Amino acid sequence: MQIYLQQCAKCHGPTGEGISAAVTIAGPNLWAEDDPGRVMTALEVGPSHMPRFEYILSVSQMHAVSDYVAHTIAQIHLNGGDLSRGGELFRGNCAACHRTAVRGGGLVFVGTNAPSLTGKSAALIAGAIRWGPGPMPRFPPSVLSDHQVASIVDYIRYVQQPASPGGSALNWYGPVAEGFVAWVGVLLMIGIVMWIEKGGKG
Repeated sequence: MQIYLQQCAKCHGPTGEGISAAVTIAGPNLWAEDDPGRVMTALEVGPSHMPRFEYILSVSQMHAVSDYVAHTIAQIHLNGGDLSRGGELFRGNCAACHRTAVRGGGLVFVGTNAPSLTGKSAALIAGAIRWGPGPMPRFPPSVLSDHQVASIVDYIRYVQQPASPGGSALNWYGPVAEGFVAWVGVLLMIGIVMWIEKGGKG
């Protein structure tokens, strides 16, 4: 605990609650970081603007911090979520800002930008739901239960890589991109047919 308070609390908060995203050295909420291996990796490699603690702490100290975060600070356990219910909850509480495809950009008109959720870890998403970084509202257990949070996280992770029985999903950018590619293909085929019709002489 003492090592965490000395080295980590200034960015992640004394109880892992996170620091406002308005702060340059903002650290995310840790309430769902219940995997000590993932915490250990973060300490070693320093993701994003986090420093690499392998040059600051010994291996035993990093193990101690990882165990403290995963077994004491982490309160949200992401298991047993309901994908269908998660979709309903996301559309009702999150899609207005992060959009249904979870790619963000829904607050540009007010001078800010709801970030894309693609590539974000389950723990980071769940922590943000509870924490409410920046202009995002908090969703405490009285509003969303842990099971509901787990369901939303399951939906967000699914929507990033959904089943694609119809072929290439074009990175799931949505029907506008798919329609554009389809029209380009149709026009290209028309052009080829017209070229052939003229004898291939241009």
